[in-house]
Amino acid sequence: ACIKMRMSPAEAVNAATINGAFALELEADYGSIAVGKKANLFLTKPIPSVGYLPYAFGSDLVETVVLNGEVV
Repeated sequence: ACIKMRMSPAEAVNAATINGAFALELEADYGSIAVGKKANLFLTKPIPSVGYLPYAFGSDLVETVVLNGEVV
């Protein structure tokens, strides 16, 4: 999205998280990390910054996946 749509990395993260949840009318349960929301997220291995993500495709950066509050 960053390269093709000329979005900043922060804009792409927002599009894939909170803005996507709002578009689907799921913002009460998804899209951000907050008490009472579903804990669906992934943690990456250490990276220099969020600006690194658009250029790391094909890399194995995912360290941990959490679905419904459980590490999988």
